[in-house]
Amino acid sequence: MAKLDWKKLEQAFRREHAETGITLLEWCRKKKINYNTARTRIKMGKIDHEIDHDISDEEPSNDAGSDDEKCAKNSEKNCANSAETKRNSRSGNPHPVARFSDRNTHAVRHRGYAKYLEADNLMDDASDMVLFDELVFTRARALSVTGTLKKMFADLKEAADVETRVALYDKILKAEQALDRNIARIESIERSLLTLDVLAETAPKLRADRERINAARDKLRAETDILTSRRRGVVTPVSDIVSSLHEMSNSGRLDDIPEE
Repeated sequence: MAKLDWKKLEQAFRREHAETGITLLEWCRKKKINYNTARTRIKMGKIDHEIDHDISDEEPSNDAGSDDEKCAKNSEKNCANSAETKRNSRSGNPHPVARFSDRNTHAVRHRGYAKYLEADNLMDDASDMVLFDELVFTRARALSVTGTLKKMFADLKEAADVETRVALYDKILKAEQALDRNIARIESIERSLLTLDVLAETAPKLRADRERINAARDKLRAETDILTSRRRGVVTPVSDIVSSLHEMSNSGRLDDIPEE
């Protein structure tokens, strides 16, 4: 499989996002790229910052200075009118595309657990992390434990007294148990990522199947109504015989016919 050039892909997504407002998930489905990997490589926050920077660069720089001089000379009323006129005279899209994607949590970043942890930088970093980051971190921990085990085995060979060897055996046992837990965690995260990919692929199919079933049900009901309305008042030989039997005194029952 060829290695993806994420810089070019990010530039392509940035251009298409600016033109159409497409979300990262839709863009990944269109390009057939793994969404979880793309979220770690393409940062929406970076794109939003650059969009704000481009918009601020397009605004004229001389207007601010001239407005400040006018406000210094005129009264507060004239300053307010000048600011209002400046806002109304700006050109741009009156219906801009929302920069925030669905289920975005930028507005609620400082509530919940953040109220009890006075560390905004940690919450900012945590809000940008995804499950793939947990997989990378867990693998890094497993590699770190493996390196520590290598050093412990080297120390075990050089240990002279029994107490040191016993202590090293205990540490090696705990390190191997921690390594087993990390490996189990890696397998669990891999299954979760695979499940998310499967759900992302099967969700549109399930919606299409549901719509197809509903359409078939509506069609069957419509055809049944049409057939029922067409057969109202239609007399067939069987219906004529049944009507004749019902008109008889014994309703056509053989046990009521008198014996000869």
